Amino acid sequence: MDKSAELMRRYRPRLAPAVVALVLLAAYLGGCGQRTPAGSVDDLFIANQRYNIDRDRGVVRVFAQVVNEGEGIVRQVKMEAVLYSAEGQKRGTNNVILTDIKPGERRDFAIMVTSHSHSERVEITPKEVE
Repeated sequence: MDKSAELMRRYRPRLAPAVVALVLLAAYLGGCGQRTPAGSVDDLFIANQRYNIDRDRGVVRVFAQVVNEGEGIVRQVKMEAVLYSAEGQKRGTNNVILTDIKPGERRDFAIMVTSHSHSERVEITPKEVE
């Protein structure tokens, strides 16, 4: 019997568990199988917003930027724009769905909202997608 075959026969029972332990340790330390944690709409911040009220056409064009301040990817979020009158009455609403917003990412978006009367202000809110 040659020397390598003799060594394998002698050390195989000890070698197999050691190899399995090393593979499992490497997978654990390397993050194998781990997914990026899911982010939350609570991690989103409206960094910039502006709007244009077009009274002739009865629409409000909303432009904004959302920032993911969390540590996980926000897979889906509904950005909702609500128009209000000077008296605080709701005058229109619309939304847009954004997907896969990475941690630290700034994402621009736009929403056109039909105004059902004179609108004076706009509120943008991130919401869970139902």
